[in-house]
Amino acid sequence: MKLSYLAVVSIFLFMNAAFAQSQLAFTPSDEIFLNPERGFYTELSSWNEFGAMTAGQMNDAKKLNQSLILRLYYLPQWTGSPLSATFFTMFQNDMRLLRQSGMKCILRFAYSNNIGVVDAPMSIVMNHLDQLAPYLQQYSDVIAFLQAGFIGAWGEWHSSTNNLDNTASRKQILEKLLSVLPKDRMVQLRTPYFKYSIFGAYSPIADSNAFNQSNYSRTGHHNDCFLADASDMGTYSDTTFEKSFIHFDGQYVPVGGETCGQSIFSGCDNSLYQMRRLHWTYLNNQYHPTVLSGWAANGCKTDMQKNLGYRIELMDGTISTISKPGGTLSLNLRLRNVGYASLFNPRDVELIARNATDTFYVKLPVDPRYWQSGDTATLSAEVGIPANFVSGDYALLLNLPDQSTTLHYTPAFSVRLANTNVWEAATGYNNLGAKVNVDPANSSPTYGGTLFFSRLSKPTDVRNEYQSLTYKLAVKNYPNPFNNETVIVYTVNEPALVTLKVYNVVGQELGTLVNEFRERGDYSVHFDSASVHGMMSSGIYYYTLSTQKSVASGKMILLK
Repeated sequence: MKLSYLAVVSIFLFMNAAFAQSQLAFTPSDEIFLNPERGFYTELSSWNEFGAMTAGQMNDAKKLNQSLILRLYYLPQWTGSPLSATFFTMFQNDMRLLRQSGMKCILRFAYSNNIGVVDAPMSIVMNHLDQLAPYLQQYSDVIAFLQAGFIGAWGEWHSSTNNLDNTASRKQILEKLLSVLPKDRMVQLRTPYFKYSIFGAYSPIADSNAFNQSNYSRTGHHNDCFLADASDMGTYSDTTFEKSFIHFDGQYVPVGGETCGQSIFSGCDNSLYQMRRLHWTYLNNQYHPTVLSGWAANGCKTDMQKNLGYRIELMDGTISTISKPGGTLSLNLRLRNVGYASLFNPRDVELIARNATDTFYVKLPVDPRYWQSGDTATLSAEVGIPANFVSGDYALLLNLPDQSTTLHYTPAFSVRLANTNVWEAATGYNNLGAKVNVDPANSSPTYGGTLFFSRLSKPTDVRNEYQSLTYKLAVKNYPNPFNNETVIVYTVNEPALVTLKVYNVVGQELGTLVNEFRERGDYSVHFDSASVHGMMSSGIYYYTLSTQKSVASGKMILLK
């Protein structure tokens, strides 16, 4: 069924046997690498409006090849009142930090962190969702998906102190969540029972109704007690039926979660089988430590690091070696998804043609979300060479960028294919290792379609916070020289992640004074020499202000 569908959605216009083509062959990679919206994640919880994420936390996650953060906002102080303006300032800073770090979040809101701890009544939940709505829309680009949350302990839809743990209340909150999110973003529910009880539907999503932006097609699953016992601690009320349900449903919606204890079910063989069968995209890298250490010791965690979510390999294909202005370029590639799951958020597929001075692209009419786990897909297209193309050789590359305008041109959000010697980290392109020569003298069929290359020109109104901002920094201190205490003042001319550190004369780091997101503006920080590694002796010291794009430094003299 899947292969026949892929054959239909692939772009077959016409293929000319006389067309000069290059045979392509690709080598799969065994490397563990970072890719958007998949893999192990780090959980970061906030308990008030002063718990913003930091650049250090993002860097630590990326060192582990993680592209996801589970951002869990606990809201216990607002169970009877609107969310504060300070909370939304923190939320915006967190989302901007994700953009700048090249990462996304799994998002959840909850009031209670344990059974018996109060949650909020329905009126407050609805009010908070109305408040959140514009922010969820604005920052949906870095929200991989949202977990339903709000109700009961840990926002897992049980143990509500306000009697919200019933089908009617769950339905009301789910519908509200789906209404305040953009139509291309999904929500996860804690158990499969919640989905089919709310919708009154017992048939999983199929090709025919996948990704149609209906509420049903936008509702996925998270399991926060994976492999703990036969029913995953009550995740399944009918294990046989509900695992079969997720096996099919999970081809089109995100599935993932965390383990919660070692059991006879959490050994390597069963764990790998269940992850592939249930199409797991992501997994907590912190909990449960006993299960995780067991996987590491027995050698199966490596398989999970590689194959959670999608992992797409180029296999082979053919591509035109010559064309002419106004002529045709023919492409025919085979790919396979060896990961446990598929892509679930919209994503473009672009063919890139690049020479020494220009880059051209064409968006291919194919949906990579249908490149499902275990499938081989065919990507075939014929593309027109514009009449004004300059003669010469053009390298050919494949790009799978994020569809959002804010992230589209950021390489960190493009999909890396699992092959050796194809990935270009600087561009986010996958190099096909082929060239096409464009020359008016070449024998090439004249193109009669509508799919033409266009010159790549990044829109000037797109604010790419990860790649395009130029940060201008200034820093100084006064008084200077100083006796024990001084004030370091600095200027940030564009929003940025800012780090301010102090060093001694031989370059040893003495402390970090700032490691936070800063809006454009002037700032100051008080520095007390007694507070950094004890009392400092008289002498020369340095401070360095840095962002991802710029560094400024200054010298201060301590006199006692």
